[in-house]
Amino acid sequence: MRTLPTALLPLLLLPAAACTPTVGEGKSEAECSDGLDNDGDGATDCLDAGCMSWETCGDEDSDPPDDTDDTGPDSDITDVPVIADPEVIVNEFMASNATTIEDPDYPETFPDWIELLNTTGQAIDLAGYAISDEFTECDESVLPEGVSIEANGFLLLWADHDQEEGPTHLDFALSIDGEQIALCRPDMTPLTKIEYGAQVTDLSMARVPDGSVTWEVDDSPTPGASNAS
Repeated sequence: MRTLPTALLPLLLLPAAACTPTVGEGKSEAECSDGLDNDGDGATDCLDAGCMSWETCGDEDSDPPDDTDDTGPDSDITDVPVIADPEVIVNEFMASNATTIEDPDYPETFPDWIELLNTTGQAIDLAGYAISDEFTECDESVLPEGVSIEANGFLLLWADHDQEEGPTHLDFALSIDGEQIALCRPDMTPLTKIEYGAQVTDLSMARVPDGSVTWEVDDSPTPGASNAS
């Protein structure tokens, strides 16, 4: 009978599991985010210790991100400075209208909408005023003859990408993921320039109080009427 070298005896006494190479997930960030259990240990992705050091998984000792609050849109909205005391401004808007208000010109449809506010004590003829979802192309939708806004009043515009439906319909729709809104005079002097973040269906962004620089998420939208203070 052949005698084994003394140096090999300790290895034979180790548990079998210790002889199995430990591979683990985490050799690359992509491996940690592929949704697979690459090492077959029953734990996928960020649950493996080897993945914890990657930015995609974060620090295992830190609190997980709070992504459970989906009650409102991103309140991060930027009011870009324009002229002082504009006579008309964007006062409220909704980038995803599912049930809030029906388009009276096209029943059973619920387009995005933008509310304008007349900040003066006199009615304003809005023919030639323009509105857009891009700062650099304010004349994307030019309001036609016959569109006006009463003194200290409100006007609702439908952002449905279909100007043929009526004088208050615009040639663009708003993005729920966030974009820009610009309102300009006929000479393209900007009256409102705002940039907003991601939105949630049937919640609006509104100036509170009306005409202020303070924007709030509104779960009780008031299209065509004063915003709650």
